[in-house]
Amino acid sequence: MKKTLFSRAAFVITLLTVPMPVLGYRYFYRAGPYVNEPRFDRNCLSTIDAYIMGGSTTTGRNAAKAKTNVLGTYGDFNLAKMVNNVPDIDPFNPLDANMLNVAGLGANGDFGKVAFSGKFKFVGASFHLFQNLCRGFFAQWNIPCQKLQMTNITYTDQSPTAGAPNANTPQWVALLNELDAILTRYGYANSATANYSKTGVGDMQAFLGWTYNNESSDVLDFFDTTIKLGVSIPTASKVDTQQIFSIPAGYNGHPGIMLEFDMALGMYEWFTWGAHVGGTLFFKEPIYMRVQTNNQQNGYIMLAAGAMKEDLGNLWNVGTYAKADHIAGGLSLMFGYTYTAQEKTTLAPYDTAIFPTASVNNNSMLGKWVMQSIHVAGDYDFSQEGRWFNPKIGIFYDRPVAGKRIFNTDMIGGLLGANITWEF
Repeated sequence: MKKTLFSRAAFVITLLTVPMPVLGYRYFYRAGPYVNEPRFDRNCLSTIDAYIMGGSTTTGRNAAKAKTNVLGTYGDFNLAKMVNNVPDIDPFNPLDANMLNVAGLGANGDFGKVAFSGKFKFVGASFHLFQNLCRGFFAQWNIPCQKLQMTNITYTDQSPTAGAPNANTPQWVALLNELDAILTRYGYANSATANYSKTGVGDMQAFLGWTYNNESSDVLDFFDTTIKLGVSIPTASKVDTQQIFSIPAGYNGHPGIMLEFDMALGMYEWFTWGAHVGGTLFFKEPIYMRVQTNNQQNGYIMLAAGAMKEDLGNLWNVGTYAKADHIAGGLSLMFGYTYTAQEKTTLAPYDTAIFPTASVNNNSMLGKWVMQSIHVAGDYDFSQEGRWFNPKIGIFYDRPVAGKRIFNTDMIGGLLGANITWEF
């Protein structure tokens, strides 16, 4: 009798707490999700979850893991050298001629470099559909929508005021005054300080998974595991070559193969500890993109563009969490930690005579990024045994605490979802 009562209680407790939430999207510009929880094994169980989230920041972390402005993540921009090796330069064009003059002035500390600053904002919604099949198998479909913004953009000249050349050198002053005209000449649609905004669908994801729930242990309340194999579908927009601070809403047109494993241990009839490990392996894709043409260049502003084969760095994540299940009615609380990293992206130019491989791959923007985040969440479920429709609500907060080449964008959001227990 005791075992039967516990099994019924475990069903009610588990039903509305898996998964919460399963935001399987991890990017350098915002805190990622906290770890997934194993799927509940019940034939024909359907789950519909809708999330809304948002956050903003002016800070990021650079390659040395030090805090900086979000637009300082990749270091200062070397505008004095942005003309070097750019194809189709016309020395008889006044703009090009002055850029060539500045590039030939020589070195003096940080001469020719500028530091950009701005504010990043993210607002998103995500819809997750799950359908259990039989014998532990289930299907999952994720559909994200999001808005990315970069505002309050300014830049500051880092050139020294003493020595030569310096901040007052006429050619350099003229280049800064002509910067917007230069950007227009080389295909940018806006000025260097124009706000950027992009709204659209992100990369969708589809999974086929298998889950196993063990409630027969004499030591643990339960032991659950889930493994999922999926695909990342490139439905999001790519980087816009006409926008300086364009950020891809997905993985820049790359499909990927995803593999994830989740496990959870239940103890004391209220405590759950779990762990997660996952990865996404991306396919190489041809892409037309802006690239730097000299090792002395760096950052977002690149005057040249060409056809490349892009090998997007593979994405890895691991994490762990502790959860207090149903400590007050349907209330559950969770605290988690995740480590996420995306390996260095490499480019293979189709025309290496115009775009030397070493030069195009020297931009810090292509470097490996790492993010460590902590996560807190609470959810309340309204499930009752014998009821076919079981709603739930929740809130969550995700915060980056360490990393490199990332934006420190905290995320706060809410969940509205339901499980449907079909009876046939």
